[in-house]
Amino acid sequence: MPLESVELLKGLFDDGWNRSTTLQRKPTIQDITTVAPGGKRLDLSRADAIVLYETAHNEEQPEVFYDFVHTRINVTVDARTMEGRAQLMKMEDEIRRIVHASRKGDGVNFDRLLYKTRTDLSDRTKRLHRMTFQVEIVIFSELVV
Repeated sequence: MPLESVELLKGLFDDGWNRSTTLQRKPTIQDITTVAPGGKRLDLSRADAIVLYETAHNEEQPEVFYDFVHTRINVTVDARTMEGRAQLMKMEDEIRRIVHASRKGDGVNFDRLLYKTRTDLSDRTKRLHRMTFQVEIVIFSELVV
């Protein structure tokens, strides 16, 4: 059974994170769907954080074979730190490295992984440095049952 999109990305980030590129700081990586109702506070003074959540799920019907669909799943990768803009840029570089290293797929769970967009949502008055990224998971020719 293939992994779900957020679980898949969480595994890639947990397994592939290189602490040496982010000043020996590995972020807390959370799937927002596993957080209890009412939320869970992130203590950004202790560790950086990455929150993952699915934002879109699209299916395309190939024109010749109606038994298959191409699936495109967008996941938001929300990176947060209070260690300054330089640390946020290091986190961005590491996120990009992990996504690009996995871009050809694993042959079981997905076929392509695309780094699409980023949005800076930093609030310097609160010393919160935050950036969101859109990552697209592509699955070709998924059988429709």
